[in-house]
Amino acid sequence: MFSGEDLKAILRNYPTGVTVVTTVNKGEYYGLTVNSFASVSLKPPLVLVAIDKSLASHRAISESMVYAVNILPYDMKDVAIRFATAPREERFRGLRLFTAKTGSPIIDGSIAYLDCRVVATYDAGDHTLFIGQVEDGRVLNAKPPLIYLNRNYYTLQV
Repeated sequence: MFSGEDLKAILRNYPTGVTVVTTVNKGEYYGLTVNSFASVSLKPPLVLVAIDKSLASHRAISESMVYAVNILPYDMKDVAIRFATAPREERFRGLRLFTAKTGSPIIDGSIAYLDCRVVATYDAGDHTLFIGQVEDGRVLNAKPPLIYLNRNYYTLQV
């Protein structure tokens, strides 16, 4: 029988961009490293993120119904690792942040951000797909992106 581990072994060979998805809930910041991110629609502007149901960030997004997608540049590998492994209380420590329309924290130094309000959710096994309408977004710099492939981080030489 084909398992989730089998799927992970195959998908490790598919390169993805690296994002940190953040939210604010009851005055507290939450965030996690996410590579399950995609554009859905241009009219209206919609994107989706897939978040594991067992995570505190999942609960926070479910309650706040807002999130920001921070697209990371090649020189923010440490931020990607921190948001994947550090305790929640330490993830934002020392980072310069700002907010846009939803109040979700945006990481200064990201390539770009999309500030979203959740307009639909879909059950997807052990994850939830959060469809967000983009309320605000901006390109902040032109650095090459951080890429994740086979458990390692890379960049594009452009």
